[in-house]
Amino acid sequence: MSKQKQAAQGSAAVPEAALTFGNMSPLQKLAHVSKVCVFFLTLGFAYPNILGE
Repeated sequence: MSKQKQAAQGSAAVPEAALTFGNMSPLQKLAHVSKVCVFFLTLGFAYPNILGE
């Protein structure tokens, strides 16, 4: 078994870095802002976990 697969199975696996708004591409930013707009227009029923991203 490779070291990478073995590390991913144990509790010592390193989590992936969170994607921040500053690190997003322009298309990803547009998609995120669109989701936030839909979230507010539907009072949170669409994309209920958008604030956790």
